[in-house]
Amino acid sequence: HAMHEKVQAKSSKVKVICCHPGGSFTSLGDNFELPLLERGLLYLISFMMQSAEDGTMGLLTGMMGPDAQSGVLYGPAKSGMSGPAVPNPPKAYETDPAAMKMLWEVSEATTGMKFDI
Repeated sequence: HAMHEKVQAKSSKVKVICCHPGGSFTSLGDNFELPLLERGLLYLISFMMQSAEDGTMGLLTGMMGPDAQSGVLYGPAKSGMSGPAVPNPPKAYETDPAAMKMLWEVSEATTGMKFDI
C-alpha cells in the first residue's frame, strides 16, 4: 500500500498490484523435515488447499486482468486459502500510515538500498 501511495502521489501510470496463491499444493516444501504433529496438521489442512494451477489465478488476475486495480491484493476468495481470485480487502494494519512508513524504512535499512519513487 505504501508503494501504491507513493506512485499515485507522482501521478504515475504504473500500477502496484499484489497477489498471493493461497494454500496451494506445490513442490516448495517437498524437502522439509517436519515433526509428526506438523505433518498431521498439514494433512488436515490439505483438504482446504487448491492445486498449484488454481493458485496461479491470483497472479494471473493481477498481471493480466483488464480490470486489475493498482493498490489491490488479489488472492483466493475463501479466507485466502482457495477459490476464485478476487480482490482481498485490506486489513487495518496494512493501510496504517505509521506501519507503512515503518515497513518502508525497515525494508530500505535491511536491503541497504534507498527506494526513491
